[in-house]
Amino acid sequence: MVKYSLEERINRARQLHKEGYNCSQCVFMVFDDVHGMDLDIATRVSSGFGGGVGGQRQVCGAVSGMTMVLGMTKFSQPTDKPSLYKTVQDYSSEFKELNGSVVCGELLKPGRKPCMFLIEDAITIIHNKL
Repeated sequence: MVKYSLEERINRARQLHKEGYNCSQCVFMVFDDVHGMDLDIATRVSSGFGGGVGGQRQVCGAVSGMTMVLGMTKFSQPTDKPSLYKTVQDYSSEFKELNGSVVCGELLKPGRKPCMFLIEDAITIIHNKL
């Protein structure tokens, strides 16, 4: 059951980001009504994906958070992998169309969107497809 509006999710994510949570956490945590995970556990599970996976500037944390939401909602057994992977690829492609990349190091270059806008894009992509 969807409990939050898109605006409520984005406002929650803004507050979490201000409090110091990383991009992955901000995305994953605001979908607690969808993935059903306890907020403390969701916070810890998503913590290592910030900064492009542990600060390595690889896959954007917002995309990682989006992928975790999809895993929680689209996977129940190994035979679900092809469908899940296709959905992750589709959502990632949409994110890339909006931002030119899914790589944190590229997204952080000068003149690009701030992280909060990337978080909002990921949240919007998921929310609009719920």
